[in-house]
Amino acid sequence: MALHLVWLLGLSIPFFFFLSYLFERNKPIEWTLASSAGLLYQGWIVTGFCFLVLTSVLRKYKASKLVVFSFLMPVSGVLFSNLFLRDTLTASLLVGTGLVAAGIYLVNLQPEKVK
Repeated sequence: MALHLVWLLGLSIPFFFFLSYLFERNKPIEWTLASSAGLLYQGWIVTGFCFLVLTSVLRKYKASKLVVFSFLMPVSGVLFSNLFLRDTLTASLLVGTGLVAAGIYLVNLQPEKVK
């Protein structure tokens, strides 16, 4: 699992630097204490914590059952943007959130055993 992460980061970081060079040449980057701390926090603390949690959870549960929970990321993004940024929750966002939750529930239902 750790080797997978090394390959993932080893290939994606140079690719994103290249894309940044192509599309953001004339946009200055201002390194402040806040931006550096945010980058370090997101890169090391959040990513490292999530990686450790994922590996420990994968030891207990099947990956095929856990992968569906990745669909909670946009749902949590919508809910946290409402909570912290005061973005409005429209009816379509609420319906979409409900459909995602229903899909996760349906995928994780245990089939009835045939007698």
